[in-house]
Amino acid sequence: MVTMTEVQTLEFRIVRQVKTDPPLTFTVEMRYSPEDKGYIADCYEMDAFAWGETPEEAIENLLDVMLGFAEVMVEDLKEYPNLRDPRLPY
Repeated sequence: MVTMTEVQTLEFRIVRQVKTDPPLTFTVEMRYSPEDKGYIADCYEMDAFAWGETPEEAIENLLDVMLGFAEVMVEDLKEYPNLRDPRLPY
């Protein structure tokens, strides 16, 4: 089972990475998949998910996916500035 501390750590790392004010927050849903014999972590706000043998591994893998997505978005914004979301501070 994922503890609140682990979820807060994930949120802190994301907030620190994107550096927004107010901070962006993400909801992570964790569930056990008997077919895969592992845990799936979903972040619906970013349409991202990751798998792991333990809840901690699933969270770490999800963090890697989310940070990779953010890195690609930053690079895309440099090349295509019209992709900026007017609701977000830059």
